[in-house]
Amino acid sequence: MAEVQALAGKRMVSYFRLLKNATKEKAEIVPLEGDSNIDFKRSSKSTTTKSGNISTSAGLTTEIDQTFYEGISKVSDEFYDAILDDEVVEYWLVNLDRVNKNGQFWAIYARAKVTEDKPSFKADSTAERSPKMEVIGTPRRGYLTLSDYDQDMLAYAFRGIDEITDTPKEDGTDGGGLAYENNNPREDTVPTRTANTNKSTTTQGGNA
Repeated sequence: MAEVQALAGKRMVSYFRLLKNATKEKAEIVPLEGDSNIDFKRSSKSTTTKSGNISTSAGLTTEIDQTFYEGISKVSDEFYDAILDDEVVEYWLVNLDRVNKNGQFWAIYARAKVTEDKPSFKADSTAERSPKMEVIGTPRRGYLTLSDYDQDMLAYAFRGIDEITDTPKEDGTDGGGLAYENNNPREDTVPTRTANTNKSTTTQGGNA
């Protein structure tokens, strides 16, 4: 049997949009995201009859809890819009570690109402938001495509510290860098200086 791959919570990211803007703009990632939780509930009722118990199920209810650090961002402002103006929102929970054969990412999609938003402005910590959403109907599962920009933001490439004077290649060499996976670490050495010059030389395993 194939080994089951554990999924890291930090690889589940959230996207958000006001439903009324669906024809005008793309959804945006929730910035400075902390935790995200989706809670599925379906209660059941058992009725006793002379022939035995009968179990009936109620409808599904789903609640989403989202936390993120407050910042000057469109998404942050729109969470306020959603609860103050009673707007319907679209919400995606995207798994970056699960893709189909077309390279699309597994996701849960829901339409919801923001029912609670608890900004926290403590003097000794970063301002935090904790909105809650009640899902309308049943969330849907599917696969979606992330743009190259989104994937670069979520899984950016290594960069060196030099100035980037041209279009970034995002291959690990920008800024005079070299991505770790493109190097053979077994050939790394300790830098040393010769006794008579200021020229740096390297030896493998010790001083020259």
